Amino acid sequence: MEKIPITSQPGSEALPSGLKDLESLEEITVHQHLEAGDMCFQRPSRYSVYGKEDDSILYAQEVSECYARQCLGAMRAFVLKFSNQEGQDLIRLRRPLRCPCGVCWWWCCCVQELSIESPPGQEIGVIMEERCCCPVYKIIDENESVVFRIGFSCCLCKLCSDVVIPIYDGRGEQLLAEIKKSSAGDWGDYCGSRNDFIISYLQPLRVQDKILLLGASFLIDFNFFEKQQRSCC
Repeated sequence: MEKIPITSQPGSEALPSGLKDLESLEEITVHQHLEAGDMCFQRPSRYSVYGKEDDSILYAQEVSECYARQCLGAMRAFVLKFSNQEGQDLIRLRRPLRCPCGVCWWWCCCVQELSIESPPGQEIGVIMEERCCCPVYKIIDENESVVFRIGFSCCLCKLCSDVVIPIYDGRGEQLLAEIKKSSAGDWGDYCGSRNDFIISYLQPLRVQDKILLLGASFLIDFNFFEKQQRSCC
């Protein structure tokens, strides 16, 4: 299906489907489509974003190099393209390749980050890692202001129970949202054949802010929950 670019801004009056749904939702579920063969040969990741009653509102497809997926694992550079049911491109996440901590001594080469574009080609924010050993992140908007802060323990059990990650405002005072990594506590979690997480918007947020937090959940998932962890974790 040919992708149709979107030029309207998030938050404008005429939001396309997908973003219109996101604007009204207080909770979304992100599901990664995984098959048995992905455990041996990693293909580009595919995700669906669901709203109420498991209605799909967005679909995401990874674009990356084959060698990077097989050799670099969760460290790889990628572009994640989000489209709605009509095939319109709405969001793009861009993650550059960065050295894993312990390989390169230069801090600027190790800090993980991900830029968020909506519509594609127009950057609306960046999520940046502030510490490489314990997960602490900040989200910067297009005005270079810190709008969200995320921090949680690096000693959480990733297999036996759900992991809830709080998201605060730019000053780190008010709880605005949560990311919950779902766990069934079975073999599927251990071998990496299941990957689902829920984003709960606890306070009224603009659709642009919801997009930023959606993008942040992917960087956290790759950095903290992927089976192939960085050497410092």
